[in-house]
Amino acid sequence: MNNLTPEFFDTLIVVVILVGLALAAVRLYKDFTRPLPPDEDTRPHKPQP
Repeated sequence: MNNLTPEFFDTLIVVVILVGLALAAVRLYKDFTRPLPPDEDTRPHKPQP
């Protein structure tokens, strides 16, 4: 239990923040690079019976 110092917890907090930022960056990258759905105007229209 001697290794549970304030510096250890500070390091742990910084590591958790860095991992969270890395995961957020990956998620944003995937979201911004996904293909967009087609516009309503460019979709083929079905004829109304």
